[in-house]
Amino acid sequence: MTNPHMPPPATWPEAFARLPLASPAAGGWDAIAHRLPRATPRPRRWPLWTALAASLLLAVALPVRWLAPDAPAPPAPASDVATLQNESARLEALLPLLADDRVASGTAALMSGELELRLAEIDAGLGDPALDPQARERLWRSRVDTLLALVQFEGERSWLAAQGSRFDTALVQID
Repeated sequence: MTNPHMPPPATWPEAFARLPLASPAAGGWDAIAHRLPRATPRPRRWPLWTALAASLLLAVALPVRWLAPDAPAPPAPASDVATLQNESARLEALLPLLADDRVASGTAALMSGELELRLAEIDAGLGDPALDPQARERLWRSRVDTLLALVQFEGERSWLAAQGSRFDTALVQID
């Protein structure tokens, strides 16, 4: 109830301070908790065989990649650099359609930021006018590879969000 002899409040905090204090009814939470549905165990998202297959793939694929000799690439003709520039432009146009920076986990934001930082370093290298053609082609190839990784990462994040999931680097989940 308002007091007719008291002037109206000047600020919101003053108005809220004048409200009467409310106390909850006794046993209120018990009544609400009784009506809530019982928690059901969540189905396992990562069965044991999936984690085993992923670890086996990593155990076989990584050493093979490490042991493969890196053959030097022949210098690329100018048309190959133009192809890389077109591919870079296509991927860069696709990226804003996939990226959603409104909500991201810390891990996803870190990975996306690292890829964008790598792109910035490559762009700084491409800005050097004294760059020889082979180094320019390597930088453009690296730029396309980094953009492709970023597009795939953002696409994966979008797909996971559409499925009601999120990007998480954990291999297993313990309930």
